[in-house]
Amino acid sequence: MTSRYENMVEVVAAPLIVNRKDGRILLIKSRKWGDQYLLPGGHVEPGETILEAAKREGEEETGLKLKPLHCVNTGELINNPTFHRKAHLIYFHILCEAETTDVKLDNDELNDFVWIVPEVALKLKNFRGEKTIENYLSGVVINLGSEIYPWQ
Repeated sequence: MTSRYENMVEVVAAPLIVNRKDGRILLIKSRKWGDQYLLPGGHVEPGETILEAAKREGEEETGLKLKPLHCVNTGELINNPTFHRKAHLIYFHILCEAETTDVKLDNDELNDFVWIVPEVALKLKNFRGEKTIENYLSGVVINLGSEIYPWQ
C-alpha cells in the first residue's frame, strides 16, 4: 500500500505528557510502532505551530486536556525499521502538562498506555524516547521561535 507521504519529509510533533500531581509521564503503544512504548503524536498541519500540533495530537489520541509548555527534544528518523512503513520524519517533542488524567485512547491508532515515573521509563527495554526523557529531567528548553504572519 502506498502512503500519501511517500517520498516526502514529514514533520511530526509529539507531546511529552506530564502529570504535575505525581510527576509521572504518559507513554503509549501504537500499532504503527509495534510493541514499543513511545509518545503520542502526529503530523503538523499547514498553518499550525509545532506546539499547537503536539497539543492537538495528544488530545486527539489520549482524550486528555493538555497545556503545551516548550520543546525538549528534536531530531530526525529515516526509515526506522520499527515503524510500519518507510518514512523520513523530522520530530519535535513538546513538554505538555496534563490538565486532566483520565486517558481515553484513540483505539484506531493506539492499543495501550501507562503512566510511569520518568526514571523508570528510561529502564524499559521496549521504549523509544530516552533522549527526550533525559532532556526533560535535565531541564532542557529548546526555543522554536514560531512566527505566524497573515497572508495578504
